[in-house]
Amino acid sequence: MKVKNLRVDKLTEKNIPAFKAYFKKYSHEQDESNPPLDDFTINEDDPVYLLIEDGKISGAAALMLHPEYRESRLARFRIFHTIYGDYISYNKLLNSILLHTSGLTSIYAFIEDNYSNIANIWVDLGFEARRFAWILRRPVGNNTKPEFPPGFEMRTFREGIDEEHWCRITNDAFEHSLGHVRMTPEKLTHWKIDPTYIEDGMKMLWHDDKPVATLALIREEQNGEEVLYIDAIGVLTEYQGRGLGRNLLKFGIQYAAENNFSKVMLSVNGENEKAAAIYFKEGFENEALYKCYYLDVNTK
Repeated sequence: MKVKNLRVDKLTEKNIPAFKAYFKKYSHEQDESNPPLDDFTINEDDPVYLLIEDGKISGAAALMLHPEYRESRLARFRIFHTIYGDYISYNKLLNSILLHTSGLTSIYAFIEDNYSNIANIWVDLGFEARRFAWILRRPVGNNTKPEFPPGFEMRTFREGIDEEHWCRITNDAFEHSLGHVRMTPEKLTHWKIDPTYIEDGMKMLWHDDKPVATLALIREEQNGEEVLYIDAIGVLTEYQGRGLGRNLLKFGIQYAAENNFSKVMLSVNGENEKAAAIYFKEGFENEALYKCYYLDVNTK
């Protein structure tokens, strides 16, 4: 499609609602993980550029530069998308985003594998696929109840008390996972205003008086149906290898059954073969494949 009269504008307060609407409409093609929430504002940690044609948004690029990303020198796209799907449009957005990459080594974005035509454009722009993640699903039913060893107990996260525990466990459990970004109490606070948040959906496994694992249960919509998304299954390194992760998974499936969800979903990094094997044994099947593309910046 031939495009004309395209310009790139930096996001303004006036255009935030339109940007949110664009994200909601098109992010499913790439990465829905980090929607702009009610508290989203214009700031240096969230540069956003819009591709405008005849006064309407035809593309958007948004980079997340929060402190935990800056310290890793890797920044993640919130969205990197145009409705035209052509090199010129993507290049215009990318050139604007690159103005904000000082101090970084790479920027990266996810895209569903079905959109290989867009991925090829990203490659032409200099991006390279370096990792992938599976989205898995299974129906609720034929469940086996969790059986934790004696002395272990699941408890609901206590706001204002358990934040440091949650962050410590998460950062320990995922320290060596590709793409892990340090969990902070501020991120947990932000998580609670996400529409997908379930009031009692943050759980922690305790061994006597010591918190040792985390589990997050999230409400999401898929094709008009509410599904339970199981996230943040993290176990302290010293407690791994005891079957706790499998029982946390079973706990999540049981929660789904007790709360009238018909389907459960989760994601797993491609390199995490051990976890993937557990999920497949528990009846999960592939729903989608997402590839992560990196662009190295400031390499000189």
